Amino acid sequence: MKRRLFYSALVVVLGLNLVVGAQIFFSSSHGAEKDDIYPMLKLFSTVLERVRNDYVDGGKLSYQDLIYGALKGMLNTLDPHSEFMEPSKYEDLKKDTQGEFGGVGVVISVKDNFLTVVAPMEDTPGYKAGIMRDDRIIKIDGKSTEKFGLQDAVKKLRGEPGTDVSITILRPSTGAQKEYRLTRAQIKVDTIKDINGKREFPLSDNNVGYIRVGQFGEQTASDLEEALRKLENRGMESLVLDLRGNPGGLLDQEPVVRFNRRPRHQATLRIQGRWPR
Repeated sequence: MKRRLFYSALVVVLGLNLVVGAQIFFSSSHGAEKDDIYPMLKLFSTVLERVRNDYVDGGKLSYQDLIYGALKGMLNTLDPHSEFMEPSKYEDLKKDTQGEFGGVGVVISVKDNFLTVVAPMEDTPGYKAGIMRDDRIIKIDGKSTEKFGLQDAVKKLRGEPGTDVSITILRPSTGAQKEYRLTRAQIKVDTIKDINGKREFPLSDNNVGYIRVGQFGEQTASDLEEALRKLENRGMESLVLDLRGNPGGLLDQEPVVRFNRRPRHQATLRIQGRWPR
């Protein structure tokens, strides 16, 4: 009797173990299937084809349009700093970080819904022509900029050095309009400047140096080192490193601030501004 009870209990325990083990196995295999790339790729291609064939305007959509849209959506789910860039936008980014591009040499933004000149850059076609801060660009090559976004305007103004572009300006201070025909030139963007917006790097009366880092491009580290060398040779004792408004840039441009140590002399560094997060 006791032996029969023992075997019955043993069978029950083994049965329970079998049931629990099967549940664990199927749940783990189901979880693995969820993270398997091939079924997901099959699902993606199925939806892609369904949209291409059955969407009311599917004939107007290319596979590139749909895949680019999917990639943008995928990257947008990660964080605000991750982005999928189409080739044209990536080329624009490279030009910005390289610090050189073909253009007219005016910094622009959208202000009060108008395409507005923030500042003309010295020794550029726009600066030499007399374009001024706060001028409104109302036409580019005869086309109204009323519906232009900032990127649209940048694409119109940039181009191969030696080519021409026509810009119509409205000057709010006088209400006058004027058309400029500018020849694009190779524009070099200095990411390192002194307090006067130049690259002379003078010292203040109490031997304080000032360097503004506008963004981090390909030449930022070497340009910063050159500026520090100039200031140190002039007897700099402290430094203001201005990062206000710096949008960031290339991650590999992390310049090391180095000073020669002299007896009874040690430069101090003050960071002005906040690093964008």
